[in-house]
This record gives sequence, structure tokens and C-alpha cells, in this order.
Amino acid sequence: MISKLLRSLLIVTVLLGANSAFAAPRTVFVQLFEWPWNEVARECEVYLGPSGFSAVQVSPPHEHVKYNSAWWERYQVVSYKLESRGGNEAQFADMVRRCNAVGVDVYADVVLNHMAGFPQGVGFAGSTFTHKNYPGIYSPNDFHACGRNGNDNIINYRDLYELQFCQLVGLADLATGAPYVQQRIAEYMNHLLDLGVAGFRLDAAKHIPAKDLAQITKRLKRSAYVFQEIIHEAYGPVNYSDYFAAGDVTAYEYPFILGGSIKYGNLGNLLTISRYLPESEHSVVFVTNHDLERTGDGNILRYTGSDHNIYRLAQVYMLAYPYGYPQVYSGYDFNSYDQGPPVGPDLRTLGILNSDNTCVAPWTCEHRLPEVAAMVNFRNQTDKAFYVSNWNTDNTNYVAFSRGNLGFVALNFSGNPITREFQTGLSAGNYCDLTGPSYSRLNRKCTDMKYNVNSNGMTTVTLPPYSSLVLLNRDQYKRTK
Repeated sequence: MISKLLRSLLIVTVLLGANSAFAAPRTVFVQLFEWPWNEVARECEVYLGPSGFSAVQVSPPHEHVKYNSAWWERYQVVSYKLESRGGNEAQFADMVRRCNAVGVDVYADVVLNHMAGFPQGVGFAGSTFTHKNYPGIYSPNDFHACGRNGNDNIINYRDLYELQFCQLVGLADLATGAPYVQQRIAEYMNHLLDLGVAGFRLDAAKHIPAKDLAQITKRLKRSAYVFQEIIHEAYGPVNYSDYFAAGDVTAYEYPFILGGSIKYGNLGNLLTISRYLPESEHSVVFVTNHDLERTGDGNILRYTGSDHNIYRLAQVYMLAYPYGYPQVYSGYDFNSYDQGPPVGPDLRTLGILNSDNTCVAPWTCEHRLPEVAAMVNFRNQTDKAFYVSNWNTDNTNYVAFSRGNLGFVALNFSGNPITREFQTGLSAGNYCDLTGPSYSRLNRKCTDMKYNVNSNGMTTVTLPPYSSLVLLNRDQYKRTK
């Protein structure tokens, strides 16, 4: 697997023909949930590449059930043909090529644990199936039959055998320990690598024995970045570290700790947010994702609704704080648990961007918020100071800290203005607020260097309600006249 350091320093792997124009570290990726391939390609060219994102995670490209439009249909595998509501194989390959050309890797969300959960059906490419029988791919002998609960479904999620050998909500559970199944899965992933994909998100990884995933990833024809969806529970029965042999893991408690600490005035927790999480070098972190968006958990922050202001600040904090590999989420506004993306009569996903590159509702395009691009640049530029200094908080209203002498961040999570003197760790001079209106994210130029840092590294500022101040080492941007 590619190490976190190498991933930070390389934009496109040497095997894909890295371009020296993208030599600066890129340290943040984005999940464009349910975006069709042609729209992802355009977004790489007009926004992700110029803004300095490392990669884009795309929805599963395999053939899936063609039933209605629910989000979960995308995760019900019919075959490994690259035909989905997001587009066909030619469109997928074109997307990967265009994203790579502007320095953006593509991570494919892959479903390895199961096939579909319907008794019978048809997929987007016209492939037919019955439960545990997928002509030309799998027969009943290639699936688990756990012999429990009358229907082979998981009931006790604390029982490791049920978790990994029974069916998740009726989905036909692949016998991932079988060499034939491992080889068929690896052939699918290797085909994606041949098309230029640089990495994979392994869906429902904790439902697959860790040793099986390690064997599958060993069959890949070349190095790829792998991270695994581990919806971790403190009571077990799986541990994050069980899965390190196959790749990184999703630090799933991170958004709960982040959101709860901000919402309920326990900001001191943010300094030690990683205390109960896997080591930074193994962790993917996020404020929310497509699963958490649909839940009713009060700790999870959402872009839409009453959380809007603190959600934006939480994104700034995640991108500033040196822990894990940050994933920025962008999808559509969920109004129900099963809601899928907007689709046409053919059930293919409708367009997201207007001709002027603005977004069409219900797509949120929250990755386009101006502070996100600024913070992607901040994290890229402060990568060499991957530690916190000058931590300052009153535990309830504000947080401030430095990234060595390369950058400084202050956030006001309250509805009142706050005036404070802060130690920035920066050299004396005038600075620009990267999250303010005078900073241009694309050309990294600033029209107003109004924040003064004295010879002792101190600055006195007033933070408006729900606002941030982000200062970057003055060598990293230019002043315009």
C-alpha cells in the first residue's frame, strides 16, 4: 500500500505518469457522492485540480440493480461490468483520464462483501440474476450460508461469526475466503487499475474477515491506496488494527466526537480528538458522509438546516488540525433515509452543474464553499508542520492553534463576537485571512493584508460570530495591488 507520506507528496503515481507541474503536496480528498462520471470529470478540471485536492472518491462503478432510485441500489452488485446510473465504462475511463491530467487521483468505492439482496432482478447492463446465482460470475457455492436466525441474516452485530458470515440485510454474502471469489474480486479491481484508478474505498469492510481483505489486496497488480469502511463500535467485535494489513481505515468515531464537542461546548476535547481513534497514519477522517447524513444522531453536523454555521467551521477545523487524511463530503440534500439522487425516466443520474458551473438543487456542492478551497491550500502548505502548537481555548466558545511557524487558525463557534490576543507562531508582518473575502482561492492572491503580527508572534483580533481567521506563512501567497 502507498504510505501516507508518499500519498502526501505524490499527486498521480509514477505508474500513471506524474506531471512535475503537480509537485506540491496534496493532502485532502473529496467524496462526490452519486455524481455521474461526466460531471466528476468537469469538476476535476474546473475546481478540484486548481484547488489542490489530492483525489476524488466516486460512487461504485459496477453494474447494480435497476429498480427505482434509492441510494442503496448502488451498493447491490449485479456484475462487475462498468455500467451504472453514473455512466458506462467509456465515460468512466474518460473521467479518470481527465482527472489524472489535472493532478487528481480517482478512488473507486468498491463493494466486495456481497452481491444483491433481491430474490431476482436485472441490472443496468441488462444482466439477470437470482439470489446467489449470477450467471458467468458466481453460483450458490460462492456464498456463505451461516445457518442462523432462520434466514441467514445478521441479528447480533456483536457476534463476530454472524457479522462476517451471515447476510447484511439480506444481501447475498460472498465467501471472500475462497480463492475463486478472491480472484474474481481482484480481477474487477485490477480492471479499474488498468483504467487509471489510483485507490479504493472498501465498502462494509468489517463484514469481511480482515485476513480475506489482506489476501484480496495482495492480488492487485500494482500499488494502490486502500481505505476500508469500518463502522467501529467500542464493544467490538472488530478492532481497527485488525484491518491495517489491507490499508487505512475510516476513523468512524471522529465525526461524532467533533460534532458533539462543538455542539455541546466541550471544545477542549478537540485537542485530543484522536485519543480513542487509530493512529493518524492509518485514519481517514470526515465531518459527515452519505451514511451519517441520513441518520438522526444529534452529534452529527449537517450542511443543511440549523447546523449550517458550525458545520462550516467544523470543516475548517478538520482541515487545519493535523490528524488523519481528510475527506470532504459533497452530495445531495436527504429528505428521507432511502432517498437517491435525481434521476431521469431511464433511472440515470441527472446533471449537477449548470453551464456556468453553478449547482442544481438538491445537489449541495458544499465542497465548493470558499473556505474549503482555502483550507485545502492551508493543509497542503502546512504539511511539513504536522503538529499543534500554541493551543488556546476557553472550552466553550473559541479554539485557536498554530501549525508550527507555517500557519495559524482561530475559530469562533459562538453567536457573539470575541476579541482576543493570540500567539500565532508566525514571524512579524501583515497577513491575509485565507477564509476572508479578500483572498482568491484559485490564484492564491490577497487584496488586504490587514492582520498584523508583532515581533513576539502576537496578534489581537475580533472574531465575528461563527467565523474563522486563518493565516498562512507569508511566503505562500501574494499580495495584489
